[in-house]
Amino acid sequence: RLAEAGPVEDGLTEPDEGTMRTLLDGYVDAFTRADPDALVNLLRLDVELEMPPTPTWFTGRRAVVGFLADRVLRRGLWRLTPTRANGQPAFVVHRHAGDGRYEPYGVQVLTLVGSHIARITAFNDPSLVPTFGRTPTPTPTSTPAP
Repeated sequence: RLAEAGPVEDGLTEPDEGTMRTLLDGYVDAFTRADPDALVNLLRLDVELEMPPTPTWFTGRRAVVGFLADRVLRRGLWRLTPTRANGQPAFVVHRHAGDGRYEPYGVQVLTLVGSHIARITAFNDPSLVPTFGRTPTPTPTSTPAP
């Protein structure tokens, strides 16, 4: 009975390159546009969000998207630059600091299962950013003509 109730092998496989690219591009787009509805479609029902060393974590699509929508997602606030961490897809995160500048914020590591994101591990520690050697493209600013 346990074998019948256990996870389906297809649900445990890593996505192929095309699916992975679609997921990662969709995540960056939803996150930077602050679009929780777009984010919902990328996450597994049992997705988990953790932010070590903070002991708080969120489990389930509704809880994760609710937290992100209420406390994190703001249009124009974030820049995510793709990288890898421990063999997993990750993003170096920079936060808008004004004047077109973005300051280091941390690293997000995603665990992908099948065609969805199963876990988001957010290391909100700016000191990690230089390890990945990534900086965002500055936002173009208009300067008045002399």
